[in-house]
Amino acid sequence: MPAVRATIRFRTIDAYIRRVHGKYRSLTSLEGSVVDQYADRIIRGIRARWPIDTGTSWGKWQYKQISWPGEIALIIENPMNYTTYVHPAGTAPNPSAAGSLASSYAGRLISEEVQAVKAGLLAALKRAIDATEARTAPADEPREILTIQDRIRLIEEARAARLRLMGQPNV
Repeated sequence: MPAVRATIRFRTIDAYIRRVHGKYRSLTSLEGSVVDQYADRIIRGIRARWPIDTGTSWGKWQYKQISWPGEIALIIENPMNYTTYVHPAGTAPNPSAAGSLASSYAGRLISEEVQAVKAGLLAALKRAIDATEARTAPADEPREILTIQDRIRLIEEARAARLRLMGQPNV
């Protein structure tokens, strides 16, 4: 079990998918890549402000994406068992934060970085969902199913028209 694990649920995205798709669905790979881009920003933001002594906990920040229908979430975690005790140099450790993510420096950093990208992430994800829905929406008119004979006839007509345009007689 990681020392720090924060789960950010995308309830507004789940509701948006349900509204535009008609039911819950998982994220597509393109939509998931949008989440990946913003998760990378969150991790970079945390690392930019994370105190470095040996660099071990700094390098262990990671994320996981959960994309189940109705349960889209992002998990930010650090497996180092002392992560909730880390604090910036020159500040006193918060004794009430001992082991608690909510009142630890790590918890504050995660919260601040998520808030910094939240609006952009939600907007970009909604745009990606709209693009997916537009691509996968059924056509207004059903496609005509052609038989082999119909296809051959259309090909012969196209060849004859091409030959007429080129001024060659029909063969």
